[in-house]
Amino acid sequence: MLKKNRRLLLQAVVSSLACMVFAGFIHYEFPVRWVALLGLLVPAFIFSSNLSSPGDLKKITGEAIHRGRTWLYLLVGSLMGVLVALLYRRYLDISLLPGSFFFFTLVAALIGSTEELVFRGFIQEYVRPVNGLLSVVFSSLAHTGYKCSLFLSPAVPSTVDVWFLAYWTFIVGILFSALRHFSRSVWPSVAAHALFDILVYAEYAKAPWWVW
Repeated sequence: MLKKNRRLLLQAVVSSLACMVFAGFIHYEFPVRWVALLGLLVPAFIFSSNLSSPGDLKKITGEAIHRGRTWLYLLVGSLMGVLVALLYRRYLDISLLPGSFFFFTLVAALIGSTEELVFRGFIQEYVRPVNGLLSVVFSSLAHTGYKCSLFLSPAVPSTVDVWFLAYWTFIVGILFSALRHFSRSVWPSVAAHALFDILVYAEYAKAPWWVW
């Protein structure tokens, strides 16, 4: 069991670093962009190698755990996502509620949901058998590193305060990771992230440059 846990922890570290490579190179033109795509293949290979049956995927998402509180956590996650989005819109000094919704909103929500499945689903679940608290912190750090790598890439000019981004991405990530840990399901954090993205990106007619 100890050997298996070490293997999963190593896979979580490698997957996280590979995601950062993807984020750092995705804004380049081909052929350099191939580095990003190769980086994306690494976690895809690791995740798929640990899925031998549909039951394994259910363990990752939390569907294999029957808990009556799941709906309560979904409600908490939804409220959390809305609250964080409203606070962020206030920070941007724009109206608390979007005045319009464009098609890209759905794309943004799908991207956010995919991030949750990767970082709070697979990566956090790989670290959880080693230590629950470590899994919460690790998944948040991994997601923060991925986000910051998007803005630190030399391929694109950015005026974003990366330290501010890192701080708040980590803090909110801790909340989402804790939600995933206590609910034992990835869906509450998916709901939180999706609703956050819907409210934040609602008025974007097309993807901003940092969304690959």
